[in-house]
Amino acid sequence: MPQPSYEYALGRIGVLSTHLLSAAQIRRIAEASSTKEAMKLLLETGYGENAAAEQETTTGDIDLLVRSQLQLTRKRVQELTPDAALTGLFLLPVDTHNLKVLLKARLLGTPEDAILQEEGNFSLELLKDMVQTKYYEDLPPVYRKAMDEIEGSMAWEADPFRLSARLDKALFEEAEKVLEEKQETGFIRSYFSLWADFQNTISLIRAQNLNWERPQLSQVLVPCGDIPPQVFEECLDVPPEQLGGRLNRGNHGSELLQAINEFAQTGELAVLPKQMKELLEGIVRRARWDTHSLGPVVAFLLARETEAEALRMIFGALEGHFEPQLPGIYV
Repeated sequence: MPQPSYEYALGRIGVLSTHLLSAAQIRRIAEASSTKEAMKLLLETGYGENAAAEQETTTGDIDLLVRSQLQLTRKRVQELTPDAALTGLFLLPVDTHNLKVLLKARLLGTPEDAILQEEGNFSLELLKDMVQTKYYEDLPPVYRKAMDEIEGSMAWEADPFRLSARLDKALFEEAEKVLEEKQETGFIRSYFSLWADFQNTISLIRAQNLNWERPQLSQVLVPCGDIPPQVFEECLDVPPEQLGGRLNRGNHGSELLQAINEFAQTGELAVLPKQMKELLEGIVRRARWDTHSLGPVVAFLLARETEAEALRMIFGALEGHFEPQLPGIYV
């Protein structure tokens, strides 16, 4: 089936983007006095687009409503995108999450349906069947290899941490493969390379705090960044105040240097994921208006995910009677 043209896709995305919640609407919902009032305000905006089941609206279950909207959004994006392979990279976290959940559920004998996510690149039914049968031929080669390795290791040691780390690595291996095949040099390449470099820096600092050896660190390092994984291994004994200088390389070196120096001054590791998130959002925000790229399509998809994060924070805060910490875009 031929993919839609850029003109058609961007036109449809432009219309769909008008249904995103505005900062004013999010703040109004956050100021509600109860979850019941917040749900009423949310539904008045048209959120869910009548796609939610009656149970989700009558019971006031925000998680079911948010999941319903995200499922619809991902389905539409998959149908509209002019380049399914590149857009699919932004759905890999959904697939990776689902594989982790299914494997851990099988390992621990616990139910998994409540936390599975719909509309990744692979159907949930297919993933469930593959994990139950331990047969992964329908997955892309990168994920198939990772799952076969995990199944082999679980035969002698069931380690949820190693399982999770191997699937995280597969996500970036798949991204690197697709980016090379597509000869992508634009914002999507920049997005994943920054993500990988920051993720590896966070893993390196955690490894230092836990007194890990290089083989342990190697397990959690991912490809696809501007900085080769072996550089992070070589920095295992480098103190925080010198780390920024050693990792100041590639297209994101200056941003990494700034984040590492802030960590060295404060000792707060949380500054790195916070900076990473802001920088990733900045990459997509700058690409949002580029009508010659997938920027508008990806921006719409990720805007819905940020919106979902904000709504979950708001309803959680209302239930717990504390002030929600909204994503910066809504403040």
